[in-house]
Amino acid sequence: MSTLTPSLPLTAQDVERASKRDGKLYELIGGELKEKKVGFWELFIAGQIVGLLNKHFYPHEGAAASEVMIYCFKQQNHGRKPDVVFVRNNQFPDNRIPDGDIRVAPSLAVEVLSPTNSSIEVDDKLEEYLEAKIPLVWIVNPDRRTIRAYRIDGTTRLFRGQDVIENEPALPGFRLITAGIFPAK
Repeated sequence: MSTLTPSLPLTAQDVERASKRDGKLYELIGGELKEKKVGFWELFIAGQIVGLLNKHFYPHEGAAASEVMIYCFKQQNHGRKPDVVFVRNNQFPDNRIPDGDIRVAPSLAVEVLSPTNSSIEVDDKLEEYLEAKIPLVWIVNPDRRTIRAYRIDGTTRLFRGQDVIENEPALPGFRLITAGIFPAK
């Protein structure tokens, strides 16, 4: 992930302008733009998760999307773009999907690992998501075909193969078979 060093701390508007100008994905980390590199494989898996979440929750209970900037952190000028977010309708202003960034902590944040992710970077994101009170975070490992769930209460669980993710308080009634999100080999 490359960093563009600004002369002044950047804002959410600067991120949007840079993304439109460059056609790249950026996160805003402590007032600095950091490019987020995502490949087709990771986006495909994220799309699978978004589709399943929306099939279950949209339009009555919530909505999922990929690569949406969230600003729900203590630090100003700090935003992340999880590969997937799920937000319940009652979390949106006026119970409506906003046009643009999200300024609430989603019910779920998902990061799909890519070869460019360092373990420190993933740990930093996970820590930030849990500190922001996101109740459920998934770290998806395409190489191992696993999903590791981290909950705000400190519990974790590894899902693989035919393991079923269900009975998550952040995702009431939702059920996912782990292997179902990964492309056939």
